[in-house]
Formats: sequence, structure tokens, C-alpha cells
Amino acid sequence: MITGNGYLYLRNGRRAEVSYEFTGKNDDRRAGHLLFDTTIFDDTLFCHRLILGCEDGEAVAVSIVNRGDRHLAVTGHVLARIQSA
Repeated sequence: MITGNGYLYLRNGRRAEVSYEFTGKNDDRRAGHLLFDTTIFDDTLFCHRLILGCEDGEAVAVSIVNRGDRHLAVTGHVLARIQSA
């Protein structure tokens, strides 16, 4: 399991601080959960492809497959490694 912290960049320009749990690395594919309080966001913000910035420098494009009050179940793929300043 891959765990860490990062930011989920939303379509309205905001970002949400999240913890993530991915089941593993299969090439550039990822599947798992984003853990945070989803109730403070409008549900329509989760209806599009979103970008997760991970603490290890990866940018992951995710799609939401299930939603709860405290998590999003996601599937996606790595876009690129973000260069640190």
C-alpha cells in the first residue's frame, strides 16, 4: 500500500488537503482512497477528472468512482513527476 499526503486540485480553483491510500503501483495506474471531509465541498466539483499532487512529487489524474462523507474512492494514472523548487 502506498500512503501519503497531498492536495486535490478542484475545478473551481480551490485545493483540498488530503491523505491518500493507493493499493499499489501497477505501471502508471493508481487506485485507492482519498481521505478528507468531503461534506464541505459541492458534489459537482467531483464530477470531472481531477489532479492529485502527491508528496513524492507525482501528479495523478483521478476519476471518482465512489463518494462518502470522509473519502473518495478513485482510479487514475500518473501524469508526471512534479519538479520541487
